[in-house]
Amino acid sequence: MKIKNNYNRGFTLMELVTVISILGILAAMAVPKFFNLRFKAQIETENQIIGTIRAGLETYAAHKIAFTGIKTYPVSTTSTVLLDVLSSVPSDWSYSSGSPGTITHTRSDSTISWTYTRSTNDVYSIGTRSAI
Repeated sequence: MKIKNNYNRGFTLMELVTVISILGILAAMAVPKFFNLRFKAQIETENQIIGTIRAGLETYAAHKIAFTGIKTYPVSTTSTVLLDVLSSVPSDWSYSSGSPGTITHTRSDSTISWTYTRSTNDVYSIGTRSAI
């Protein structure tokens, strides 16, 4: 009687090394894309916040037109109308009024800020994204 030895039950070392190499290459391509997506998501969140601020400024101006007949933008964040809009902004951002007509909007980790500046009563600008 002949006993047959069956040594073909597993993977060879070469097959395992090949599979691990392929997985390593795929992971090396996926990780940078993941971090890039995170950065893009942060930018889009900031754009949404800036849109909310712009909406608040326009709401404030509309209230001023309705009550005084003159379009003006706020000098500080103490306006009730503006505060109502800004209350919907995520809590990891804060506001501070610097010089008259300037509001700085800063992320809680102090890495990014935006500055709103009222030029005249009816003109304002929101500066570009700046790293602190």
